Amino acid sequence: MQNTYKLLSFLILISVNSLYAQTATSVIIDQENKEPIPYATIKYAEFKGVITNEEGNFTINDNLKYIDSITVSSIGYATQKFAITKLADTLQLKPEDIKLSSVFLSTKNYTIDEIIENVADNLEKNHHSNYTKHRFFMRESNHQTMKQFKFDFLKSSIEEISEKLIDSMVRLVPKHSSFYSESLGDFYSKTNTDETKLTLIKASKLYDKNSDATSEALQEKFTNILKKNIKQDSYLKIKSGWFGTKMQVDSILPKEKSIEDSLKNKLKQKRNEQKYYFAARKNTLSRMMKKLFFDEDSKINVIDKSNRYEFTLKGVIDFQDELAYVINYKPKRSEDFKGTLYINTIDFAVLRIDYESVAAVYDGLFNMLGVNINHLKYKGTAVFSKDTTQQYSIKYASHTNISSAKINRPLTIIEKNKHVKGRRKQNELKLDMHIHSITVDKREIVIFDATNVNNFDAVKENKDIKIQYFSKYNAAYWKGYNIIEPNQAIKEFQAVE
Repeated sequence: MQNTYKLLSFLILISVNSLYAQTATSVIIDQENKEPIPYATIKYAEFKGVITNEEGNFTINDNLKYIDSITVSSIGYATQKFAITKLADTLQLKPEDIKLSSVFLSTKNYTIDEIIENVADNLEKNHHSNYTKHRFFMRESNHQTMKQFKFDFLKSSIEEISEKLIDSMVRLVPKHSSFYSESLGDFYSKTNTDETKLTLIKASKLYDKNSDATSEALQEKFTNILKKNIKQDSYLKIKSGWFGTKMQVDSILPKEKSIEDSLKNKLKQKRNEQKYYFAARKNTLSRMMKKLFFDEDSKINVIDKSNRYEFTLKGVIDFQDELAYVINYKPKRSEDFKGTLYINTIDFAVLRIDYESVAAVYDGLFNMLGVNINHLKYKGTAVFSKDTTQQYSIKYASHTNISSAKINRPLTIIEKNKHVKGRRKQNELKLDMHIHSITVDKREIVIFDATNVNNFDAVKENKDIKIQYFSKYNAAYWKGYNIIEPNQAIKEFQAVE
């Protein structure tokens, strides 16, 4: 009997611990139209919370033993509490209209200009001016679509480099490609300074090794043809219209390496990639977190250069248990962005800012000599809330850049050799390039904790972070960590075998 009691106690203990170790996951949807609600805030402790992704999904990875309920809030919806023990697969929020400003009761009826002036006057008090440590999760995605990828064949003195070969190689180039990177760590910064530090905890990349293999195979095929048909002591003159450059043949046709040299080279490439990955993540975080509306160098200068914008007060709304003014803004003349501000009615802190580029502002970024690069669209969102220091820190930020690149130029490759008597020209290849690509870059960060840093100089960076590579999304890699839930496209990402 005693042994049976011990066994039952053991099983109960396992069950309880298992319950507390479970994650809380659900989808937030609109009560009326049943559509998912993106970027809703899920608060489960005083200064702890997560954000829904663009499909309304969220997951809480924490000790559920100490969580009795969650509070869900989003712009345009009534804030609602849900018991942690009664979470369903979907949670519904009721839409709530913006209240007319005339209905809002205040000790003083501020004009719209006074509201914006108060935001500017309270920036330093409301937002961090000390060194701050942010525990973050960041997801980056890049999607490229080839609208056109064509080479008109004009001439080739090398028989193997024919119009048929060029066409076959062009057909192998993927028309669509995607890339994802995810990282978790601590980012250290101070407002209006360039001083930043980064320590990464985990990092992963989703990649298509078959796409890489295709590129390598195409490069190897072309290289082998050149090896057989051009001299090692030649040089190549590469011209596109008026512009040209010289390249030694041995610089693009490297000699065979030993296995030992190849391994050393791969190790060196891996170390360089790790350092590049670290530097790129740090640069991205710096741009996203230090170029916000309250930063002196920010392009989103709606508060700093408020005289350049036209403001419209739409009313007030409940947001994160606070009342917020809803103010639309647009440029009077040549500024780049329009959008919406949500401003706390008590302390005039910005709780959220939405922005997007004004139509056609970025067209013609570069347009010369057959090369045309345009920024088609910029858009983003930043959400702020109070942290343990009683100041406002960023909780979520997203930024999307849609760009276009077109190249319509001639390309000529000429082999020349000064050691050969007579004409130096040995071989020639002439093509016309027609390339048009659309690229969508998106960066998202969620901040789980923000604390003051007493000794910034003592923070040590870890530049040699180990990057995990996956050919399909691996949810187990992030088990036990709060992250931005992956959307369906990420979950379905898988290299074609």
